[in-house]
Amino acid sequence: MTDRHSRLRTRLWFSLSASLATIVAVSLVMTGSADASISHDSPMDASGSFHLNDIQFQSGGNAFSSVEAAAAQNQSLLWGVYRPNLYFGTRPRLPNSVMTGLMWFGTQDYSGIDNIRHGCEEGDKFEKYGWLKHDGRSFGVQQLKDTRNNVELTTDFIKIPGGEHGGSWGARISGKPIRQGEPMSISAIYYMGIDGEGNFDINTKKFAPKSPVQFGGNTPDLGNFEFTVEQTKGADKSSPIHYLSAELPLNSVWRMKDFSREMIIQSAQKAQDSGRQFTPQQLFTLPSQSLGETSNLLALQMSYDGEFEFEVRFNSKSSPSPVTSATMSSGLSRAIDAFDKRFERTFHLKESGYSDSMVDFAKATMSNLIGGMGFFHGSAIVDESPTFEDGQNEHLEGPVARRPSPDPQMTLPASLFTAVPSRSFFPRGFYWDEGFHQSLMGQWDNDLSLEVIESWYNRQDNDGWIQREQILGDEARSRVPKEFQVQYPEHANPPTFLQAISCYIARLNNVTQVYSVDALGDSASLDHELDVTNARLVNRELATEYLSNLYPKLRTNYQWMRRTMQGKIREYGRHSRSRMEGYRWRGRTMTHTLTSGLDDYPRAASPHVAELHVDLLSWIGFMSRNLQDIATLIGEEDDAEEFEEHYANIKANIHDLHWNNNEKTFCDVTVDENEDSVHVCHKGYVSLFPVLMGLVDADSDELGHILDLMYDPEEMWTPYGLRSLSAKDEFFGTGENYWKGPIWININYLAVHSLKTNYVGKGPHQAKAKKIYNELRDNLIHNIFKEYDRSGFVWEQYNDKTGYGQRSHPFTGWTSMVVLMMQMGRAE
Repeated sequence: MTDRHSRLRTRLWFSLSASLATIVAVSLVMTGSADASISHDSPMDASGSFHLNDIQFQSGGNAFSSVEAAAAQNQSLLWGVYRPNLYFGTRPRLPNSVMTGLMWFGTQDYSGIDNIRHGCEEGDKFEKYGWLKHDGRSFGVQQLKDTRNNVELTTDFIKIPGGEHGGSWGARISGKPIRQGEPMSISAIYYMGIDGEGNFDINTKKFAPKSPVQFGGNTPDLGNFEFTVEQTKGADKSSPIHYLSAELPLNSVWRMKDFSREMIIQSAQKAQDSGRQFTPQQLFTLPSQSLGETSNLLALQMSYDGEFEFEVRFNSKSSPSPVTSATMSSGLSRAIDAFDKRFERTFHLKESGYSDSMVDFAKATMSNLIGGMGFFHGSAIVDESPTFEDGQNEHLEGPVARRPSPDPQMTLPASLFTAVPSRSFFPRGFYWDEGFHQSLMGQWDNDLSLEVIESWYNRQDNDGWIQREQILGDEARSRVPKEFQVQYPEHANPPTFLQAISCYIARLNNVTQVYSVDALGDSASLDHELDVTNARLVNRELATEYLSNLYPKLRTNYQWMRRTMQGKIREYGRHSRSRMEGYRWRGRTMTHTLTSGLDDYPRAASPHVAELHVDLLSWIGFMSRNLQDIATLIGEEDDAEEFEEHYANIKANIHDLHWNNNEKTFCDVTVDENEDSVHVCHKGYVSLFPVLMGLVDADSDELGHILDLMYDPEEMWTPYGLRSLSAKDEFFGTGENYWKGPIWININYLAVHSLKTNYVGKGPHQAKAKKIYNELRDNLIHNIFKEYDRSGFVWEQYNDKTGYGQRSHPFTGWTSMVVLMMQMGRAE
């Protein structure tokens, strides 16, 4: 075992050595910026719940069990705005349960009914929309500017903990004109449905004009509950409430937009048959009727001229006290204040000198990531049919052509809890995006991030494969073109979750537990409330147990990657220090390598079994290094030594197989028409990967050349970030132009992070590394903020010539890494 390995094992604070027999006091000292201190200014504290209460630090035992910790997490996270594809919708982290959602349309003219707002759509052309503040557990405040309908909506969400079913919650929906002096005529529909067992107890005879609508319900998982919908502003100027009560079949609530529009059109046709004249507000209404004797759906329609506000309150009957308008107001006030304090305590942006507007931008960016969390349940489509062996029909393109008998099948239903890259365009889980998401989310809420990571690895099959795109259920599939719905078990994606887990380990290393032992050896205990956001951060038993339970899946996934992506080295006469460490992305076509995450980035002219991909070898090196650290942490020393050997061999082969001394860069490898091994050099993001993953030594000549490539404005450097492909490359800006020039924030973040971590202050190139780090970081932060200020959105990518945001928006997936870059600070 190397000295490095021994030092690592020694310095990690929660190794499995014997604990102190008697603990008198526990002091949590943060040496980093992660918010691991026990918080007492959160709304959860104020309401007296969502904590692991009365923790006993006793002689020789666990402070509390993992079962208790898991129960607290489930209570805290049960309810949320977990329908990120909608402008606003709620559901619990339960399959086939209660779902609610908001719709609205303009009634200033007769065309408004054709533009019902429900799902997030770029075609709606909002001036802006997104969460301004969201803490991931207890509250959120969202602003939406619907320019066409001249309405600025605010959606407030607040949870009130208590009881046995995740507590109660309230939503406050308010609207006001964007352009004062112009009319604002809006019809809002709020629906509540049960997408499984259970029913509502609805008595429409009790519905009275201008009065709150109340009704009860029951499901096996949520027990008894009550909904209240109350107009709190503008009711005097509103039309009567219209409604629809119905019994929908299973898996139908998500289709409420189509169902509601159909019923409104039928109602309008009947009204027109009377021969009377109606305004749009009078004409386009729900029919105010019940369809069937029982009901699992109620939709309420409220129409307004001018400002309005209404509340939707869900009260669990197991909760000790009901949610009221007053408790919503006081809870929101406390929550907003607590959020602002916690944000500064976590990221220190005001302390670092950022303006109020930039701090607000950072809050909104992080909040949109966290407010975009979703709970998904359903079947996926997977094709496990045999593929041709390597060397057979290698001219055939794509996963379908590579299968002699394609056989896509529906899987058993499964669940996933995840963030999404974009609520409007990618409202589902993406494997290689999510590791970036969790690097930021874990900094804010350690245990929320661990819940997401665990959920993803629960989707792993016995071989170690995880579907790179999680398209679970009909609702998710409705947003995906058919040709992209099938997943293939030989297709990988960059293993970015190990980046998030590495961040978790870094946070663990920044927490120090200081033990004081009574001189007389008397046992003692400390009672304390422990915030569920950091239970598996400040408690070593929970942290160890979490990593120990996750580790076998990480190792299996690593073995699957090495086995399935194995490339050919000796078969084509290549010389390298290791016979094994060379890898090839599966799923290639002539123009795309979707599995790499870099889609249309240029590779070899034709897919070939002889290809070796430098970015993939770098990712597997990254995996081996991080798995070595995890194995060391939990006492798997033999595995740690194996990972260390893999890592050393990968570092050697990065140079032996992929460095091109003429081009002074790292390149992919293929064979020519004579099957001689040749480099495929397209300078850009792929060339950087050995440096991005820290696989290039700080004192190497190769590092100097890669830094030159990064900083050359004729190659990759722009005032807005590193472009994805060199401007000198023959394919720059051509074709689809997705990864052939535009600036992507995830790769730029990897560059900034690696420069600071691995190269600033080290070796002969440290001055250049520092200069690039500072300028690149500043350029990225300035441009992303400037575009947010100009356009109202954070974007999927940025134009390398103008810096303008382009493609999907809002894209607060990995572009939200700008918050971590703001936190990093300049290198001095």
